Amino acid sequence: MSDSAKLSQLSLNDLVMRSLACAAISPGLRSILMFDTTPNALRLAAQTTAQMLEVVTGHGVTLVTLGTYEAEDDLWGSWGLAGDNEQQLLQWKPGLLSQHSCDIPYESINKFQQRIVVIPDLTKLSLAAARACVVLMGSDVAHLERHGQQVHWQPNICWMAGCASGEVGMVSPHLLDRFALRLSGQVAKTVDRAESILELLDERRLGKEKPKPLSTEIREQLLKALQVHPKMTAKALARIFDYTLEVEVYSPRREIALARLSLANARLVGAKQMTTEQVDTAAGMIGLTIGIKQKAKRSTQSSEPQPELTKLTESTSVSTPSSEQLELSPEQEPVYESDEPEELPATPLTFNAIPVNPYPEDEAPIEREAASLRLPPRRFRASAAARGVIIGVEKATNMRDLALVRTLLEAAKFQPIRQQGKTHSQRRLVLSLTDLHSYRRAPVAEQMLMLVLDHTCLLDCNWQEELLPYLNWAYVERASVCLIQVGAAQASHELRAYQVMAQNILVPSISAGIEAESGKATPLAHGLDLALQTLRHALQHGRSRVQRAVLVVISDGRGNVPLEASRFGRITPPVGCKGVDDALQVAERIRGLDGVKAVLLNPQPKQYADLPLELAKTLGATVVAIGRLEQVEVE
Repeated sequence: MSDSAKLSQLSLNDLVMRSLACAAISPGLRSILMFDTTPNALRLAAQTTAQMLEVVTGHGVTLVTLGTYEAEDDLWGSWGLAGDNEQQLLQWKPGLLSQHSCDIPYESINKFQQRIVVIPDLTKLSLAAARACVVLMGSDVAHLERHGQQVHWQPNICWMAGCASGEVGMVSPHLLDRFALRLSGQVAKTVDRAESILELLDERRLGKEKPKPLSTEIREQLLKALQVHPKMTAKALARIFDYTLEVEVYSPRREIALARLSLANARLVGAKQMTTEQVDTAAGMIGLTIGIKQKAKRSTQSSEPQPELTKLTESTSVSTPSSEQLELSPEQEPVYESDEPEELPATPLTFNAIPVNPYPEDEAPIEREAASLRLPPRRFRASAAARGVIIGVEKATNMRDLALVRTLLEAAKFQPIRQQGKTHSQRRLVLSLTDLHSYRRAPVAEQMLMLVLDHTCLLDCNWQEELLPYLNWAYVERASVCLIQVGAAQASHELRAYQVMAQNILVPSISAGIEAESGKATPLAHGLDLALQTLRHALQHGRSRVQRAVLVVISDGRGNVPLEASRFGRITPPVGCKGVDDALQVAERIRGLDGVKAVLLNPQPKQYADLPLELAKTLGATVVAIGRLEQVEVE
C-alpha cells in the first residue's frame, strides 16, 4: 500500500475545515482569528489553508510569521548592502508585508504570490505590526512612501491569528474588528501528563509534523465552487440582521462577514440561491445565535420549520461531531521504539468542533489602554531619548541614541558624489548631518502609581471615592501601577505584605487586589519597605526608569507586626509598639527619595487618631481625610 493510501484524507465535514475552505474561495474572509489554540495547531491550519489557496489561485503560497519584535523596517522594507554587486552599492530589501522590489514593474505587483501571515499570539503583537494589520486587513490597495519609495500594490494576504478568549480584552477593538472569520481552535489535550512530556522530548517529532494532503474530492469541490455564483434572497438578508441587531457595540463588518460566509458555504454546495437555511448554517459554524427578541419576532412572522443553529444541515454535508467522535484516540505505541528514526505520518488537525461565542470581546473585561494603537504623549521628552525597545529608526534631531548602521547606509548612497575629484588614497567616508538617524523606541511608562493599601482599616470609611481620582490619573497618564497589599485575607503569609505589579491600571489583578477582604495582622512596616525598594529601583535603575511616582497610602498607622518579624516569618515577643516604630523609620527613608509625591488618605480612626497624621508627617505626605460611612449616610 502506498504512503498516500495510508493517510486518511481531510474532509469538509469538519467545521474548521469547511470554514477554511470558505475563506479560500472568498477573499473577504481571509482574515481568520482562532481562539484558544496552540501555535503548532495554528501553523498546521495555516499550512492546510495554503494548500487550498494553491488550488483556488493557482499560485504558490508563502507563510510569514509576525511576533513581538518586528519594527517598521522589518514590515515595510529598508535599504541594505547589495552584496557582491559592485555597480550598485545599496539595494532595496522588501519587508514582510510589502514584498516589493525595485526590479519588479508596477503592473506585475498584483500577480505576486499569495502570502499567509501567521500571528501565534495576537496579544503579544508589536505595536508596529498591530498598526500595519489595521491598515492592510480588508484594504484593496496599499500605499508605501518610505525611504524614497513610492509604491502602491494590491495586498494579497491571508491573515491567521491565535488568541486566548480570556485575554481578548488586551487587544485593540479596531484590530479585532478586522478579523472577519472567528473560529474555535481548541485542541484536544491528552489526559496522560507523562505521555505529553514524552512527546515533547521525542526529537523525531520536532519539525516533522505536517497537515494531511487535500483529497481529490476537496480539490474538485473548491474548483466547482469558483464557478457557482448564487443570488442572495431578501429573506436571507433579513435573517443576517437577526444575528447582529442586539450587539451592544455595532459593527457592520460582522454582518458583512456573516453574509460572505453564508454565500461561500452556498457556493461549496452548489446552490443557486443563498437562503435563510444557508445563513443559519453559517451562523452555526462560527457559534452565532439569535437573540430572544429576534426569536420571538421570527416565530410570529414565519411558521415554516427552521434548522437548529447548533447543527449543520445535511444539504451542506457538514455534521457536528458527537461525543464519541470527540473522545481521545486509543493509546499510542511507546515513543522510543527503536534507535533508527522512522518517517512519521501526517498530523491531523484535531480541533474541538463545538463553536463558541465568536465575539468574546463584547463581554470581556477591558485590559487595554484607551488608544492602544497610538503612541502615548510624553511628559518628560528631554529624558526619553534612549529608553524602551527599538522599533525602528528616524531622522536624528540630536546626537543622542544614534543608529550607526542606518547612518552609514544613508551616507553610503551619496559617496560617489562626495568622493568626486579625490584619488583612492584620499577617499574617506564623508558624513553629512542629513545622514544621521536615531533609533525610534517603544514608549515606556514615565510615571508610576504606588498604592499602599491597608485592608484592615477600610471597614467604616468611604475610601473608594477618595481613591478614584488617583486611579483616573493613572489611566489618563498611562502610568504603571504597583499595589502593596497590607493585611489582605488571601495573603499566603499573614505577617508579610505582598505587591502586585502591572503595566497599567486595567490589569484585572489590580482591581482584584484592591477589592480583597481584610485579614487579621497589619504588616505596615513591611508594606512600606516593599514600596521603598520598588520606588528605588523604578526611579534610579536602567534606561526605562520612572521619572515621577505618586505614592498613595491608605492606612490608620496601626502596624502591629515588626519589620523583623515579617522578614523571618515569625513573631518574637514582646512586640509592643515595634511595628509602628519600624513603619515610621521606613517612611523617613521614603521621604528622602526624589521624584516621589506622597499622599496619605486618612480613614480617621476613633482610636489612636494621631497615628495617621504622624505617619503622614514622617512621609512628607499631603493628608486627605476619608469620610466615615455614618457621616456619608447622614449627608
